[in-house]
Amino acid sequence: MRATVNDTTIPAPIDSAKEKHRRFINAYWLRPENAFWMVLRSNALSRVPVVAPSVDLSCGDGVFSFLHAGGRFAPDFDVFSAVANLDLANTEHADIFDHVDEDYDPPIARRPRVGMDCGTDVKPTLLAKAARLGFYDKLVHHDNNERLPFEDGAFKTVYCNATYWVLEVDDFLREAKRICAPGGTIVLQVKLDAIRQFTLEKHRGLLGDRFLDLVGRGRFDTWPSLCDQSMWEDRFDSAGLDIRRADAFVTGTHAHVWDVGLRPIAPMLIKTMNSILPHLRTEIKRDWVDLFCELLEPFCNPELDLFTDPSDPVEIQYELTPRN
Repeated sequence: MRATVNDTTIPAPIDSAKEKHRRFINAYWLRPENAFWMVLRSNALSRVPVVAPSVDLSCGDGVFSFLHAGGRFAPDFDVFSAVANLDLANTEHADIFDHVDEDYDPPIARRPRVGMDCGTDVKPTLLAKAARLGFYDKLVHHDNNERLPFEDGAFKTVYCNATYWVLEVDDFLREAKRICAPGGTIVLQVKLDAIRQFTLEKHRGLLGDRFLDLVGRGRFDTWPSLCDQSMWEDRFDSAGLDIRRADAFVTGTHAHVWDVGLRPIAPMLIKTMNSILPHLRTEIKRDWVDLFCELLEPFCNPELDLFTDPSDPVEIQYELTPRN
């Protein structure tokens, strides 16, 4: 159980920026472009005190929230050590993480001082992985397009970084308000459709459908609620949510670097790294992590923007509260 003072969760241990970046790179090393985005997301979330009881909607395998809260895995563990369907990733856009082995047991080097009361996800395999972390008191199988299975006002903190994945987003926002206690906090991290300006998608006519399919693997098809900042804020208003604070933390430069990254070749890299002798994998991973910690350090700055004219934000964290 987490320790609390006046219902406010005690903050997780504070690492230096470099230590935090290394923890995320270590976990997501074969997709380093995802790692720096996770660091940006974690840094933004650190501005909001988590008050118990709390819920992590669409928690996935729990690795992000575990690392955000100060957890640390042994160096030889990463999210790519328990995957499947690698041969279908590029042809059928298969989710390689939708898999769990019976012996999945992440080696934990340091546990967070605090966890979360509840996590939800639509994929049972991801919930099974999250359960092995011992980070959530309760895990619930749930599709966010349906009514949330919680009582009114059940949580003082509601967190979700996957709202733009939800098809019935307006119903979801009303549900988030319903389960949030009066005066509580809803933290939503949402992508904006400005991201399209900084991907190769806009060059489809020149590059062709197959090229974009290999690069994107159906990303935009899984983000049905992507929209601009004004529409997000109209949605919040219609759902009865007031904005306490909005922090833009991903720029067009971040999105441009992230757009391709290692995504097209990641399945082959993972297959290769998972097939070699463990001591060789550990040695290669160590050098890889060292390199990308240096290469990506500048990109952990939420204000980094290399374009001549300042670009529109690509992801914003909204701190919301139910309207009385």
